[in-house]
Amino acid sequence: MNRIGGAGKSPKALEPNSALWNKGFVIIILVSCLVSFGNFIVGSAFSYWIIDIGGTRATFGLVHGLYSALCLISRPITGWFADNGNRRVTFILSCFVYVSSMILMLFSPIFGLFVGLRLIQGLGIGSAQTMVTACSYDEIPVSQMDRGVGYIALINSLATSATPALAIKTYNTGGPGPLVVLSTIAIVTGIAVSFFVTFRKNEAPEKKKLRDVFDVRQLFDIRCLKPAIPLAFSVNLTMGVQTFLTLYGREIGIPNPGWFATLSAIVMVAARLLLDRFKAADPFPRKRIYMSFVLFFAKLIVLGFCKNTFMYCLAAVLSASGNAILSPLLSSMVIRSVPNERRGVAASTVGICGDIGMIIGSIGGGFIAEALGYSTLYFVSIIPVAFCVIYYRAVLDGKFVPWDMRGTKEKELPASGEKQ
Repeated sequence: MNRIGGAGKSPKALEPNSALWNKGFVIIILVSCLVSFGNFIVGSAFSYWIIDIGGTRATFGLVHGLYSALCLISRPITGWFADNGNRRVTFILSCFVYVSSMILMLFSPIFGLFVGLRLIQGLGIGSAQTMVTACSYDEIPVSQMDRGVGYIALINSLATSATPALAIKTYNTGGPGPLVVLSTIAIVTGIAVSFFVTFRKNEAPEKKKLRDVFDVRQLFDIRCLKPAIPLAFSVNLTMGVQTFLTLYGREIGIPNPGWFATLSAIVMVAARLLLDRFKAADPFPRKRIYMSFVLFFAKLIVLGFCKNTFMYCLAAVLSASGNAILSPLLSSMVIRSVPNERRGVAASTVGICGDIGMIIGSIGGGFIAEALGYSTLYFVSIIPVAFCVIYYRAVLDGKFVPWDMRGTKEKELPASGEKQ
């Protein structure tokens, strides 16, 4: 394979025991952090923005859910381009769509147009994040995939840890304008840094027709599906209902609800360091996975009863601890379900899991919060997590085998769109 932007020579594939912290990994993480910051600096205060221009909690939940739906739509198409097209051009165009629609939102004269532009933003950021994620997987040795994914999530969390608090403070003092400026600077800087990234492409690319881009068999891979289900309905669905934490914190009198993310990031650092110190022989240690599910249950129960700052912070600790364990392991399962040439599809699947969780959590959560309150919302969210525990026990526990560890006959199993 070649890489666009490199010296023109085909780089060697990373050996299974290669160092995780290579130059390419560090650069792509920096790009990922800048894109994440650009997204979160606006998204963290978006609930305030939409309510201040006449929306309600249900309206915010609906718009946020539709935003996630547009992210979802963009991901499989971007995944196809990651495997078959020009990665650099796709990334830059995606960033342009995000930034231009965001700037136009500031000058939108009517609410409907404002919402429409926000949804277009979803297409842009969904595509940009998927492309960066696909590129990051190329820089991680297969044997260290869960560590690599964990560190990407951790460093992104650190980079955006103070973002909610900063966003809310900035919005309260200057409105949405300064947030748009900060977001634009971050995204443009991310584009500039991306020119140091060596984007790969096929050595002898086949000529593709437009219908190939929308071929379901190319956009999806059923081998990713089994580990993707608990990723969507445990980690990401609870993240979807957590989009209401800023409004919930405001309602119960938390001075700055944005500190939930800051505390979560600090805990994630500690959890990641502990996990690296006590490495497990099993690439997917079942005890840790079940422990993380327990942490998710505890977080939702604490949020359901939350009445003060202590309980709010305790929920942040439980949330970060569970995410630090479960998210990298399930994401690694998805990525390692397919061969290297399908990493773009795997990246889009991980992103789609996040979007599905956000859609269900945001839209469903908005209506539940509006009708029954936030406490009920978090108690109801225990149900899908319980389903994921049962599903993991029945389908994945002791049964999942990564692609790189399968025998020849297993690797000949059909990919997407065919029955196994």
